[in-house]
Amino acid sequence: MSSKKQLRRKRQKEKEERPRGKVNPAVLFIVGIAAVVLALVVGVALFGGESGPGEPPWPGAVWSPAHNHWH
Repeated sequence: MSSKKQLRRKRQKEKEERPRGKVNPAVLFIVGIAAVVLALVVGVALFGGESGPGEPPWPGAVWSPAHNHWH
């Protein structure tokens, strides 16, 4: 029967021999989510609607510059 020390050395050796090219799926998921959020922010900044009041949403609506919305 192998000792704990021998087993630990064996596991360490196997760990060192593993290829380093694989990416952790959790890291890949987080980077993917960050890329989607960044793409949304850039898309809204470039193609988003105007920030001014524009046309009133209903007849008689009044734009409030203090609140930045229609009343």
